[in-house]
Amino acid sequence: MKQAKKARPGAKFTQWTRAKVKRVFQIQIVAIVVITLAAMLHSLVAAYSALLGGIVYLLPNAFFAWRVLGSQSDTPRGVLADMYIGEIWKMLITILCFAAVFILVQPLSPFPLFLTFILLQILNWYLQMKVDDRFLKL
Repeated sequence: MKQAKKARPGAKFTQWTRAKVKRVFQIQIVAIVVITLAAMLHSLVAAYSALLGGIVYLLPNAFFAWRVLGSQSDTPRGVLADMYIGEIWKMLITILCFAAVFILVQPLSPFPLFLTFILLQILNWYLQMKVDDRFLKL
C-alpha cells in the first residue's frame, strides 16, 4: 500500500513566499527594461551599461532566492544557516559579475551601470516593505 506523502510544515507559506518573490522579480525585470529604454535615449553604450547593471543585480539575487526557497532545512537554525550561506554567495557573485563587466565590456558607461544597480536595490527595499504586511503594521 502506498503511503501518502506528508506535506512539509510551512509548505503553504513557502508557496505564498515563492509567489511573492516571483512577483518582485517580474517587477524588477520590467524596471530593468524601462531603465534600459530610457538610457537608450542617451546612447547605446548607456543602454547596454544599464542593462548590465540590472543583470549584475538580478543574477545574484535570483541565486539567493533559489538557495533559500529551495532549502530543505526544517529547523530555524538550518534555514538561517542557508540564508547566511546564500547571502555570502550572493556577495561573491555580485563582486565577480562587476569584475567581469569591467574587464570584458568596452566601452562601458559606469554611471548607468551603477545607477541601475542602485535603483533596483531601492526598488527591492520598497517592494519588500509592500509585500510584507506584517512589516507595515509595526
